[in-house]
Amino acid sequence: MRRKDREITDVNSIMEILGECKVMRLGMCLDNIPYVTPLNFGYELTENGFIFYFHCAKEGKRLEIIGQNPNVFVEIDNGGELTAAEKACGWSCDYKSVMAVGTARIITDNVEKKHALSLLMKHLTGKDFSFEDNDLEGVCVCAIDVSEISAKAKITKK
Repeated sequence: MRRKDREITDVNSIMEILGECKVMRLGMCLDNIPYVTPLNFGYELTENGFIFYFHCAKEGKRLEIIGQNPNVFVEIDNGGELTAAEKACGWSCDYKSVMAVGTARIITDNVEKKHALSLLMKHLTGKDFSFEDNDLEGVCVCAIDVSEISAKAKITKK
């Protein structure tokens, strides 16, 4: 990371940023053509590292790409806030962001699917939900097993 003064390495601080954000951008690539899509997400920190979860339709471009190239990139940010200055070059943006490299996989086990959807809904709503097997029939659920994660922030306003 070029700006070490903005780097965040504390896992609890990374979890705090993730908790503030509701949308992740999933970057994928197939046949040397990049594809990025915004998604709602859930996450957890396990003994093996972070796992991000998302749901989608049971067919489509996202699953086609993951099926052929499961290597993905995740970008999550808080949207930022513009900070003003007298001169144009002094303007900036306060932000918090998390980026990760990982491997996407389609979850086929119903127990893991229910767990993933519960985490996604808890993250988005703050509420606990449970799912029945028939709730899973119309949805695909994917996990991203994170191999590298980084975070940074620039905060000038208190």
